[in-house]
Amino acid sequence: MILRSLLCLALLATSAFANQSVTVLVSGQGTPVPGVKVTLAPDTGVAPEAWNVGTSAALATITTDVTGHAVFKDVPPAKYIVTTSCGLPGNWIAGNYASKIEVLDSRPSTLTLTMRKGAMVRGKAMQGGAVARKAEIRSDSPDALMSTCGMMTPSLVDSMTGAFTVSKIPLNATTWVKGEMPYGDGRIGVWKDFHFDKPDTADLTLEFPAMEPKNVGSLVIDFKTEAGAKADSGNAQLLQVTPDGKWRYEANVVVGGLGGATRVPKLPAGRYQIRAYAVPGSSEWWNAPIDSFTVEPGKTATYVLKVKVRSSEATGSHSY
Repeated sequence: MILRSLLCLALLATSAFANQSVTVLVSGQGTPVPGVKVTLAPDTGVAPEAWNVGTSAALATITTDVTGHAVFKDVPPAKYIVTTSCGLPGNWIAGNYASKIEVLDSRPSTLTLTMRKGAMVRGKAMQGGAVARKAEIRSDSPDALMSTCGMMTPSLVDSMTGAFTVSKIPLNATTWVKGEMPYGDGRIGVWKDFHFDKPDTADLTLEFPAMEPKNVGSLVIDFKTEAGAKADSGNAQLLQVTPDGKWRYEANVVVGGLGGATRVPKLPAGRYQIRAYAVPGSSEWWNAPIDSFTVEPGKTATYVLKVKVRSSEATGSHSY
């Protein structure tokens, strides 16, 4: 009899919260989103988006079913935080992906978390008809409605086909997709801007210049100071943007100091801007205004950087 009573009490204890469930719907602009991990955790007073960096530990994590629902059963009365993980499937971008909820005695609770659909770029990185195996893909959107979960997610470039994707691109904003690859002492960049009004998929080929020997020159940067003056080494930033805007080349090289003239081989021919300055914290400060020079195919250009030590006044001259 005593054993039966204890068993009844145990059954009552386990069923005490049977009607206290939390049903979470993950909806993307009215469409249920399956395959999203939803976490229920005690509310310890932190912001919903930061529950996992506080003292709260997850009570349970459930993946949404084909109807976009995740159901947490037998939840004790308390205050909780409900959130989705940032590993969202497909092109979904997190919207209102975290919220607080209070579970009351013998009452089921419901909550909706929202997503929004993104667009995708399906691309190839090529160089002179061959795969640009060393290319790296980046993407950014300066005027997009941002999300605390990742957006504009680029994949790696496939070494066999050059294929890549950029997913979760926000709508109604300008987004650029940029490819970069090393060349000489710098990097070549190619890019394209996109503006999606709806969650479409666009095709893109990022074509890097072939950089044949006939298209390449070199540069010598000489460093001249006032008679007897000393100057620490510094940085020179070199930038070329082609007139048609199809690609750009950037390089940073060390100039000045005890190293003498700086030689920069393998520079794509064309018109460059140069900006040179001492490294912050140098004992002998110097800088120079922005200037320009031209590198001709198969030739070596010489740029003489003239600076006044400990002065913002500087002039540059060039010869070829």
